[in-house]
Amino acid sequence: MLSVFIGLIGCCLLVANGTKDKSDFEKGAAVLVEGLDTWYNTDSGLWETTSWWNGANVLTALIQYGEYSGDGAIKEMVANTFEKTKEFEVAAQDGKAAWICKNYINEYYDDEGWWALAWLDAWEWTGDSEYLEMSRLIFKDITTGWNGECGGGLYWKKGLSYKGTISNGLAFTLASRLHLAGTGEINGRNCMQWSIDIWQWMMDSNLLNGLGLVQDGIKNTEGSCDPVGSVWTYNQGVVLTGLVNLNRITGDGHYMESAHKIAEATIAHMTTKNGVLKEILCEPDKCNSDAEQFKGIFMRHLSVLNHYSHQKKYAVFLRNNALSIFTNAMEKGKRLPGVSWYLTSEGTNAATTASALDAFNAVLPIK
Repeated sequence: MLSVFIGLIGCCLLVANGTKDKSDFEKGAAVLVEGLDTWYNTDSGLWETTSWWNGANVLTALIQYGEYSGDGAIKEMVANTFEKTKEFEVAAQDGKAAWICKNYINEYYDDEGWWALAWLDAWEWTGDSEYLEMSRLIFKDITTGWNGECGGGLYWKKGLSYKGTISNGLAFTLASRLHLAGTGEINGRNCMQWSIDIWQWMMDSNLLNGLGLVQDGIKNTEGSCDPVGSVWTYNQGVVLTGLVNLNRITGDGHYMESAHKIAEATIAHMTTKNGVLKEILCEPDKCNSDAEQFKGIFMRHLSVLNHYSHQKKYAVFLRNNALSIFTNAMEKGKRLPGVSWYLTSEGTNAATTASALDAFNAVLPIK
């Protein structure tokens, strides 16, 4: 706790001194990066206060900030995390013995997807081919989760008959990005075809509800495959980049149209009355350690949609959310944020901080 306290003092001083000539968005991002640094464990390559899959998202947020800022120290951190986590000892828990996780492959296809996307980001920023090869290796394992149950789709967890939107959405976007990175065939299909097939399965499975929001997944109950109706912001977000990419690859406009519809439905139905993104199923005080990460993921992917198909309403939404985080959740840089972006809240950690950083990353490049 002492190191966190000292780090927060440093954050406040940073706002008061070193960033006084910068915008609120630049100030806020710098405070968040400093906060994340206080939780970084150089020995494990991970961030204390949050878990394995969240770590991949913290890494992603820092990589994207590094691209904007040119911070060379972040490249060193990325390299250290890669070396420390590509063969990682998982402690014994819940009656399961300790084991070694190699190449980010574990029981959960969504965990794998987060790390694969993080290393793809690292490759795009640094040009280090090791990162790209790792992303391809992880995707190869992910594709083994596809079968004919419920007409196709990828499982969420190995050995569990549930086809989660998040595992499919991640693989959908990952496949499109790997195709653009020059990757060919993986487990019998080229990456573009994997992306097309996963999205088609998602649409055939009626994963969009009546409001146009993406539901949580498909559950097979005694032979009946039905959507699970919960809606989370990260499920709305992860598919946006994949849809943008398929539009870029194929020229087919319906992919971009779908992206806009999902983005607009999220802004319409998953926000406060003032237009601040809200995890409607759990905010402000019932979100678990997973849900604390979700909103930043939506912002990350909305920024991709806004980059390739700019809409003024998206730019306004991104800016208003970042401003709310800085003004309300961070009290103008005096503290790190909790899960809610429209008010100050307790429980700040690496997940809530990285989620907020995603929001600032989304707005920093906007003129």
